Amino acid sequence: SAAALAALRRRDGARGGRAAMAAEAGKECAAEVVSLIEEGKVQNSNDYQRYGMQAGFLWAGQDVAEDKFAYGLIGNRDARGQEWNFDPLKLTERCPQYLPWFREAELKHGRVAMLAFVGLIVPEFGRIPGPEYCYEASIVEATSKCWYGTFDKEFTTVGTDSALLFGQNGPMVQVLGFLAVVEFCGTYAKLMQGNVTLEKAGDYQLGLNFLPKDEAKAEDMKLKELQNGRLAMMAFMGALTQAQISGNGFPWLFSAEPAGRRGAGLASGAAPAGQHFASGRTPAVARRADGGYKMSKAVPFLPVSPALEGYVGEEDGFDPMGFSLALDIRWLREAELKHARVCMLATVGWIATDMGLRVPGEPFQVSTLEAHDAMVKFGAMPQMLVWIGYLEMFSFLAINTSMEGKTDRQPGDYGLRLLYPKDEQGQYDMQLKELRNGRLAMLAFSGIVTVAALSGKTWPFFATPEPRVCGAAPAVGAGARLCGGQERQAARGGAVAAQAERSRSLPFLPKPENLAGFVGEEQEFDPLGFSDTFDMHWLREAELKHGRVCMLATVGFFSQQYITFPGFQETPDALKAVYTAPIPAMALLLFLAGWIESSSYGGKITMLDMFEKERTPGDFNFGAGFLRGKSDKEVYDMKLKELNNGRLAMLGFSGMVHHNLVVNGPLFPLFPEGWAGPQGSWKVTGFTESFAAGAGGILK
Repeated sequence: SAAALAALRRRDGARGGRAAMAAEAGKECAAEVVSLIEEGKVQNSNDYQRYGMQAGFLWAGQDVAEDKFAYGLIGNRDARGQEWNFDPLKLTERCPQYLPWFREAELKHGRVAMLAFVGLIVPEFGRIPGPEYCYEASIVEATSKCWYGTFDKEFTTVGTDSALLFGQNGPMVQVLGFLAVVEFCGTYAKLMQGNVTLEKAGDYQLGLNFLPKDEAKAEDMKLKELQNGRLAMMAFMGALTQAQISGNGFPWLFSAEPAGRRGAGLASGAAPAGQHFASGRTPAVARRADGGYKMSKAVPFLPVSPALEGYVGEEDGFDPMGFSLALDIRWLREAELKHARVCMLATVGWIATDMGLRVPGEPFQVSTLEAHDAMVKFGAMPQMLVWIGYLEMFSFLAINTSMEGKTDRQPGDYGLRLLYPKDEQGQYDMQLKELRNGRLAMLAFSGIVTVAALSGKTWPFFATPEPRVCGAAPAVGAGARLCGGQERQAARGGAVAAQAERSRSLPFLPKPENLAGFVGEEQEFDPLGFSDTFDMHWLREAELKHGRVCMLATVGFFSQQYITFPGFQETPDALKAVYTAPIPAMALLLFLAGWIESSSYGGKITMLDMFEKERTPGDFNFGAGFLRGKSDKEVYDMKLKELNNGRLAMLGFSGMVHHNLVVNGPLFPLFPEGWAGPQGSWKVTGFTESFAAGAGGILK
């Protein structure tokens, strides 16, 4: 093997040289490999394939990096530039001679999947004119219905024999014929010319003018295409599965009345498998003390889990199921505190509503037991879930970064310190009380719901006078607090862990590292860590552009109700203006937006090349006169105000859009006269349905 490797390395003359030198090096290498095989010096088939493959590449004049993963193919780096070398099936070792084919197939499938995913979404907004049996079918049924035409009312589609009998084929046959021509002129031609190689895999000489001139940036763009293609393949399979299960179009979510089930689907009898989060440590079954097991104080016939050591409540020793021995204690404590806090609020809320406390409005005058179903019908529950999901995203980031060691945050700590003791003992006592009260609340709430459902009565679930409904909601005490900050008990008298490099705006997340030198860095706001993955110049450019557009959009959204341009239809609801505006005006608007977007950068509109001349993000040399004669501090303050106002405008515009969707009307009055709640005006499929209904005459 060593002799063969030495022979393979005698290919320096082929690097960057002429084809004759490469061919000569390949012949020499191949001859030596054959002689080594005959002498029995090649140990296994993997060596044979690897050396033979390298000899073949040298014969073709290619430079092979045998010391790199997959012989130097692009794609073994993640978004942070670190190598991951993903090859679970060991194809690079078992079948190295097929690597060019693997990459060719991967790129082709990835590109097709990217187009296919877009193709799954576009039919929800508009269809190509054509026979209804095919062009109006759902994405799940489109393939089968477009094979053959429909000829009578008794059969939805005609089988193969009947279709041949009638002599009519569907559009799918034409599509396959076109694909066959493309495949014959593309991959087959490359194969015949010997161009299916490591260097030319997936290269069809298309779009080369979009590649940056810089070699490193060109490689980055190829890597992004490869990774986006991989993501698209997964996304396409997931979208098809979700469409089949839910029976709905984009965004393929479940609803009370699906658009139509396509057969039994996958929903029948498919139960989700539980997930197991393995702990990073596997301690012993129990800790020994004085020659025996230390028994739990809460459950005295069971031993204490050693994983509880150092956490608040360890003196109770409560873990009868031994979860802390199988799962990460940090994740368990985070989940316990979150459930406990929710149940403490839920218990108070249940009792308060049973005693007569109500939100004003007819839809809210229902019993506590009926409240959930009533709010689902009323339409308020989806909005609550959206906001809860938004908070959960930040909660996930908090526990994830702490478990990765990026912060010293303790489970349950969200940086809230209202009425929090200053001394360590007081902090520990409050945390212990919160933990115990939360555990009690989880049991109490479960019992309250069970008794209420079985008895049909209100709290306290035994004979009492009828509760008197309050005329006005009494003030709720403001003493509710989330203690958080679980501190280890290993040293009671020790100092509380320092808040090491935490974000100023979100103290339960780490401080972003790549904001230095940019306006607004003092706020330290980057919860999703975009600045760790993407170019900060490009992120700031996008933020400023979105902020400026939204500042204009909020003014336009407000003015739409009161101002109408000549030739336009009066439309108080700004969300409906896009459907009522004249088509030439919308076309002109799109053209101007595209022209401004492309001409502003001189045709360089990707993050790889738009900052090649060290341009300041957001600087289009527009309005620079307002900054002349001002000091650096004044210029910085003005830029900071623009950034903050833009962020506020993005939130404000989102709120305006949400308001009009909920009330199904204009921005003012905020609550239309006689409005009885969402009740169908805000639903998952509302956007696509309204778009299709409003633009049907244009797109269909």
